[in-house]
Amino acid sequence: MVIPGFEAAYTLVAAGHPPAQAVHRARRAYRQLRNPAVRALADLGVPDPAGHVTSWTKLHANAAYRASLIRSRKAYLTDPHIRRVCREMTAEVVGNAAGRRPATPADIDIAVRYVIAEIPLLTDGPSVFGADRSVFVYHRATPLVTAIAAGNSILTAAPGQAWAVASHQENNHDELARTATPAAIPVPAR
Repeated sequence: MVIPGFEAAYTLVAAGHPPAQAVHRARRAYRQLRNPAVRALADLGVPDPAGHVTSWTKLHANAAYRASLIRSRKAYLTDPHIRRVCREMTAEVVGNAAGRRPATPADIDIAVRYVIAEIPLLTDGPSVFGADRSVFVYHRATPLVTAIAAGNSILTAAPGQAWAVASHQENNHDELARTATPAAIPVPAR
């Protein structure tokens, strides 16, 4: 499980927060997401649950992630469709973080690094995580995944890479508010 780390500060800076405050808020958000993620994995019986949760920032130590990030940056700079989708997604996120203030092109230039940092998880999960298969799970469909899946971009998904959209299930918690087994989404191999 990968949680945004320092990269989240870019969005906050673009939304008008001073850089030091943005970094502090990004660190706090990471801790607020990490602890429940570790607990959820422990509740599911995953051995060493903390070892299965990391941040994008820590992935920079991973050679496969760095190589994919370079390809992602090149795609952003050279593929007009990917660039447009990244900028549109960034504008939406910055607008939400700024209280619905429209994002300026300069805001987008700062914050788009967040979206670009996510691309290796969408395209190269198997090599990044040293696995045969990787599934990127998100709470809604995104234009970036749609663009990559459509095959009309220089970005392509590695063999074994898949995506899934998780939705909230009303009766999917036990008496202790832990996620029950039906939350698992079977994803067929591609």
